[in-house]
Amino acid sequence: MDETAKRHCTGEVGGGSGGEKGGGSSYGDFEPSMGRFTDHIIIDVLEKMDLASLCTSACVSPTFNSAVAYHLPFVSSSDLSGFYLDEETLKHVVRRVPGAKSLTIECLRMRNDSSIINILGEHIEDLSLLKCTCLSYDILRALGEWCPNLRSLLIEFAGCDAPELFKRKLAEMLQKVPLLESLSITIRGTSRDVFDVRPLGQFLPPKLDLEDRPFTLSSVGDLTNIGLQALKFCECLIALSIVRSKMNCPASFTRVDNKGMFHVSEGCKRLESVKLGGFAKVTKAGYLSILYSCRNLKKFEVFTSPLLSDSVIDNMTGVARSVVELRLSSCSLLTSEALEHLSSFRKLEVLDTSGCERIGDQAPFYISKVTTLTRLNLAKACITDVGLALLGAGDLPIVQLCIRKCEKVTDKGIKSLFHADRKICKTLSVLDVGYIPKITDAAIFTIATAAKALTDLSLRFCNGVTDAAVQMLMDRPNHNSSQLQMLDICSCQGLSAEAIMLPLHLYAFHRLRWLGIGLTDIVAKRGIFTAICEARPRLVVCSVCCDFGCCDGWQ
Repeated sequence: MDETAKRHCTGEVGGGSGGEKGGGSSYGDFEPSMGRFTDHIIIDVLEKMDLASLCTSACVSPTFNSAVAYHLPFVSSSDLSGFYLDEETLKHVVRRVPGAKSLTIECLRMRNDSSIINILGEHIEDLSLLKCTCLSYDILRALGEWCPNLRSLLIEFAGCDAPELFKRKLAEMLQKVPLLESLSITIRGTSRDVFDVRPLGQFLPPKLDLEDRPFTLSSVGDLTNIGLQALKFCECLIALSIVRSKMNCPASFTRVDNKGMFHVSEGCKRLESVKLGGFAKVTKAGYLSILYSCRNLKKFEVFTSPLLSDSVIDNMTGVARSVVELRLSSCSLLTSEALEHLSSFRKLEVLDTSGCERIGDQAPFYISKVTTLTRLNLAKACITDVGLALLGAGDLPIVQLCIRKCEKVTDKGIKSLFHADRKICKTLSVLDVGYIPKITDAAIFTIATAAKALTDLSLRFCNGVTDAAVQMLMDRPNHNSSQLQMLDICSCQGLSAEAIMLPLHLYAFHRLRWLGIGLTDIVAKRGIFTAICEARPRLVVCSVCCDFGCCDGWQ
């Protein structure tokens, strides 16, 4: 993805300095009042903050600045996801937190392996490398050499047609990280399979996560039942994820059927987490063999399975009391009736039925009985305002909700969801109402007024949204909308080029990290686009059609 497509900048968001009185200055009585707090009280407060909050606190006053500088070397976890740093900035940040055992890094702007190798060390135990567009498979060997105490690794490769090189470098790494407990590898854009785990069986950690997104599909060298048979000898495996997907169209393992699942269930009876995607030939019998075998299952996820039916859910009674996450995405046979006994899932926190187009208004009624639910994805479901009213009546503490492409929903349904100050008004943080043609400014006003904890809002392809809604989200510094960190208004055809008025006032988008404006007139008016980037240099402004945070299309 070229530099003209997006702006990834670092800098300081304006406000609270430069001689203006306020929370960020030392004018008046603010700084002297800080002396009333002893050092250990301030340190106790700072220890409860993440890295981003610490950096913000350092700007509050000289006292906090000194306290943060003292505390940074003792920070054990550094999560830089959402911050697109270049190599020099990354080295500077990591140098300030030398004791961090856990690192999460966005690698979109890392140009070669040395960008990451320079910050590796024996102290790192948990490492996540996201969006590695320019990193080679050789980084795996380097990780084995420089991080011998690694316990958890997540890495996303852009991919290349070198499956044998990948396997060799992975084997070299696995031999040098004896403490590894969790391995998650995503490979996007390959044209050949890299999933033959047979040569690696003796080195595999208890948690194994493999994903590919091939450009083309070939049965030659692809994963088969025999490949999965190697997992029979991985008796210590507690988490397994094998996923094949393809952008905008289905992709599957064409040489794996129920027999492959029987191999998995026979050897991996200790599994607590199962994620399977793209197994088009696996039927009810294959999935049930895993459910009957793995009695301690906490997470069960199946993606793009055209043969998975309601009866699979009906037969989950043995694991219903232990399952915390249930994701059944793009399973075309699944209907609302599958969720009838969902209330027996006493610990369920996450439910995802996205892409299951036969899910109707009865489903929200069943879902409303699950009082522990915090994350719900009903994308593409055939629900109406009635279904949203039934969901709202359940008064669930939902934190993340996606009703994308639920095309029958209107402003009335959104209003009924947030009616009478329900729990969702206080808990909802992430909301996706994209691709709903009947959503208008009225729904946005309802959301911004009622959702007090909202941080991420997607309105993409909502053509009924106009400039008035965007101005409302920008212009209220003390309003709920001032908490927004991500806003997606991609392809909202009702927006004009002047939807974001200049100059930006002090509080407009002052917390925003990511703004999606692709396919809108705002992009065409380059002066506005450039001015936004200059006024908010830390804000990532995406002028193409990426989803939240540019998580798709990064390769």
